[in-house]
Amino acid sequence: MGMFDTIYLKTPLACPGCGEAISEVQTHEFGETMRHYSVGSLVTASPVVTGIVKETLWCSTCSNADRSGESPLYLVIWHSILAGVEQDLEKAEKRLAAVDRLDLIGWLDENQREAARWRRKYNALYHDLKRWHEHLQRVKDPEPAVEGENAEVRKRREACRHLLGPPEEVLNAPDPLAAIIERNSPEAEDEPNGF
Repeated sequence: MGMFDTIYLKTPLACPGCGEAISEVQTHEFGETMRHYSVGSLVTASPVVTGIVKETLWCSTCSNADRSGESPLYLVIWHSILAGVEQDLEKAEKRLAAVDRLDLIGWLDENQREAARWRRKYNALYHDLKRWHEHLQRVKDPEPAVEGENAEVRKRREACRHLLGPPEEVLNAPDPLAAIIERNSPEAEDEPNGF
C-alpha cells in the first residue's frame, strides 16, 4: 500500500453510502511523503499543475460493515495549490473555474497565521527547555554565598530566580520533562506559556 499524504477538511464530507462525516482523506497523488495538507496548501508533487485529480474517498464505517467503503473524490489543483476537494466532478470543475485572487489572499493569510502559531509554539518550548536546563545547572553548581550579603538581599535574589525559573508544575512533577512536553503540546492553548 505504501505511504500516503493526508488532507484535512474544514467541512467534513458525507460518505455517500452511510452518511458518515469524513474529516480527513488519504491520497497517494502528492508524492507519498506522509505530509499533511488542507485547502490552500501548496502541493508541489501533484501530477498536475492546474486541473483535477481523481482520488477515492474511503469510509471506515462502510468498510467495517462489509459494504463498499469507496466512492470517487476529486482534488482540485490550481497552480500547484490544493483549491478544493469535491465528491462531484461537476462541482470540482466549477471550483477550478472559480478560483480568484481573494482565494489566494485568504489561503496566504491562513498559512501565515499557521506558520506564526508554530513559531510561537517552538519559541515557548525552547524557552521552557532553556529555563529547565538553567535550573539543572544551578542545582548542580549552586552559586556560593556572597560574603557580607544580608538575608534580605539573598531573599530577593531567590525570589527573582523563582520568578524566572521553572514553574511549580514543572519543579514538582514526577517527570519534569514530561510536564514541559505537556505544556507545549500542539493541542495546548495557543498562548505562549514559557516560564
